[in-house]
Amino acid sequence: MNKKVTVALAVIGVAALGTGGARYMKGDTAQAVMKPSAPVVTELAASETFAVRRTDLRFTVPLAGTLRPIDQTTLKSEVAAKVSEVLVQEGQPVKKGDVLVRLDTEDLTSRLDERVANLESSKAQLALAEKNRSMKLSLQQKGYAAQATVDEVESAYRTAQASVRAMQAQVDLARKSLEDAVVRAPMDGFVSERAVNPGDKVPVDGKLIVIVKLSRLEIEAPVPTNEIALVAVGQKALFRVPGLEGREFNGLIERINPTTKAGSRSIPVYIQVENGDQILRGGMFATGDIVVREVEDVVAIPPEAVRGDPSHRYVLKIDGETISRQPIEVSQDATANLVAVASGLAAGDTIVSAPSITLEPGTPVSIDGR
Repeated sequence: MNKKVTVALAVIGVAALGTGGARYMKGDTAQAVMKPSAPVVTELAASETFAVRRTDLRFTVPLAGTLRPIDQTTLKSEVAAKVSEVLVQEGQPVKKGDVLVRLDTEDLTSRLDERVANLESSKAQLALAEKNRSMKLSLQQKGYAAQATVDEVESAYRTAQASVRAMQAQVDLARKSLEDAVVRAPMDGFVSERAVNPGDKVPVDGKLIVIVKLSRLEIEAPVPTNEIALVAVGQKALFRVPGLEGREFNGLIERINPTTKAGSRSIPVYIQVENGDQILRGGMFATGDIVVREVEDVVAIPPEAVRGDPSHRYVLKIDGETISRQPIEVSQDATANLVAVASGLAAGDTIVSAPSITLEPGTPVSIDGR
């Protein structure tokens, strides 16, 4: 075979290969065009969605104030005397009638003895005056005593009577002073302050002991004047106390001050708190809310999930695995975190809550972690 024939055969072979290869590539391309492309699924984080539920909406006014006992008393000395004994310490529980303080009674006993002696003397003088009066009246009836003499003994008799009454009052006062030397608890409670020690001399009205009752406390909370119209007696208050994390306490509005507090634009509101377990103490700082209105058992969603304009509100609802635009009607009941839905949604629906996410209806979606 010569050189020209060899070249011709080579060209024919290459041409044949090219034709077959072209057919193969054409068939492969046709197969790629005919195969449908997989839809793009948008993945949403769980935090970007919201499970619609029925709940109660609370409309509140914030409160902050200090707890203080409603029932408390300061015991003061009824007499001027030296302190003999102090039988309680600060923080100690006491019962009504318990002896708390004893004052020295030496001077008080001497004073009582003196006044009792004066009373006995007055009674003796009264007995003598009464005897003279009876005698003069008898003589007058027989015509042996002048009227002036009778008047004189009558005056002496009445003076002696007045003296006995005065001395009796002095004795009663001295006896009471002796009784007041023993200071007793007027109610159940706790000793919050002990102002004296044995050996101290206390004047009349001198401070001895302060007792508080913890079963009922009160919060004085200032409310701004622009919100006071929302607050009314009998409303519920929910509050928390630092140091008692995890517990929420409640109280009721008992009173509302008729005037603003000096130097501020707020009106004091007084909240009564039942403290049966006595875990709350006077002086604790409380923060929370006054519940001024409640709407019960409504469908509610985050306000940022609501889209559209006032004439056409809707949400992006996840129907199965795709997005749909669900028209809704919102009510006027809305808090900072939730808005009530009058129609269009039901408990159990899932919606897109992140306002930055915009998806067209029909878009396939999945939720991360589900």
